[in-house]
Amino acid sequence: MTDPLDALRLPVIPVEPRHEFAEDLLQRIEGRELPGRADATGHGATVRYFVTDIDGSVAFYRDVLGFDAELVAGPAFAMLYRGDLRLLLSVPGAAGGGSALPDGSVPAPGGWNRIAVRVDDLDAAVAALRAQGVRFRTGITSGVAVRQALLHDPSGNLIELFEPGAGYRERAPAPAG
Repeated sequence: MTDPLDALRLPVIPVEPRHEFAEDLLQRIEGRELPGRADATGHGATVRYFVTDIDGSVAFYRDVLGFDAELVAGPAFAMLYRGDLRLLLSVPGAAGGGSALPDGSVPAPGGWNRIAVRVDDLDAAVAALRAQGVRFRTGITSGVAVRQALLHDPSGNLIELFEPGAGYRERAPAPAG
């Protein structure tokens, strides 16, 4: 006889984090700074994108845009980093960040919100990505102190590549402590 509560239990998803993930976690618990990463005080940004295929999306962000795959948890979730940006990828309808809302609606990929990834040479970056078959939503355009181009990840989420121009400024890092 099966337990009637089995229908309510979430599936067990095997997780095989990189060795570095365990070391980073230990450093955060002990309060040590991580080189090139936001610390436990919340510096840096976290963005969640909804994707239809975790493996394809991880490959895209890792191999095409240079993110580090920190944690890939089966077909439902992944955590990647590029500098101080932490990118969480979730499959709509999966437990956690992809869960249905109380009204029954399920998150979906796409829309106009996006992450912006700085590149040194926008023309070369766009040409290299087009040669790899990456889909662009726009050509190269000029904005306020930047040149930019919008591309799609494999699930249709937007990514803005930008190259700083004259007048571009970034905020100085916050002082430690």
